[in-house]
Amino acid sequence: MKKLILTLFINLFINSVSIAQCCSAGNPSTNNGAFGLSKNILNVSSSILHSYSDSYYKDSKPTDWDYLKNMRFNFAMLSLEYGITNKVKISSEIGYFIDKSLRYGFIDQKRKAFGLGDLVLGLQYHMYNNRTKMTTISPGMKVSLPIGAFDQMDGNVILPVDIQPSSGSFKLNPTVLITKEFIGTKLSVSSFLSGEFSQRINTERTHYKYGNLYRANLKLIYQSSEKLNLGIALHYQHRNKAESRNEIMQYTGGSFLDLQPSFSYTLKYNYTLNTFIGIPIYKNVNGIQLTNKYTLGLGVSKSFHLKTLKPQIPPNIL
Repeated sequence: MKKLILTLFINLFINSVSIAQCCSAGNPSTNNGAFGLSKNILNVSSSILHSYSDSYYKDSKPTDWDYLKNMRFNFAMLSLEYGITNKVKISSEIGYFIDKSLRYGFIDQKRKAFGLGDLVLGLQYHMYNNRTKMTTISPGMKVSLPIGAFDQMDGNVILPVDIQPSSGSFKLNPTVLITKEFIGTKLSVSSFLSGEFSQRINTERTHYKYGNLYRANLKLIYQSSEKLNLGIALHYQHRNKAESRNEIMQYTGGSFLDLQPSFSYTLKYNYTLNTFIGIPIYKNVNGIQLTNKYTLGLGVSKSFHLKTLKPQIPPNIL
């Protein structure tokens, strides 16, 4: 009986204190703004993302708050990108949470979710290309469709919004990619800007509105060899406060800055191996929140040239 009362108290507490900006519902961000596809080129990639969180922050300083011992997820994703023309690219991604869980800090109890995340469809346009300045600008738009499970329960307890596999909400993500190369060097730089605007969730159990999310990613890339690219990026994100049942949740939202080393290596048969690590270097949250300790990503991709189908009957016969 005491354990039941304690569990109910914990779940009530979670409603007022955000458990993790690092593990919000829906597909995790991959910060992928690369264009680089020509007409009839199909790029297929699969990746695994792992995130772990175990530190509470109050404003911009760590605190010894310990209601949750840790939180983590393992997410498998499949992505497709296709060049309709040399200027227009379409994309899609879908993923599955193998494990998305939290563990309480003062009782031996774990809550776990798993299942499909969101389906993301995207369109990107190669709007500006200055060959003299070696600069390109490519705006785009993505839409997230909540096809996975939401309001998922663990036993008789409904899981917090932040560890639901699907976001439960339609989302719009306008994006802009700016790239710049430097003559006579192996260096290039890219800037990827995006926003996220979510529809209010109204289900039998949940009435929730995610705060708007704004991201800025600045990446420096060095082509070490024909096969190896090394990268270092600064990734900034700011999320506004969320709403629950039309009330502002004071312990949600904040600003975060990550350092992201990465590399990509071309293998045989045009397979490319990609990996990155996200290391938080600045956090400033509203109230007290569990924050991310690190994020790891590992993926492999391959491009295919889809040729236009030729007539089965030779023209001279017709």
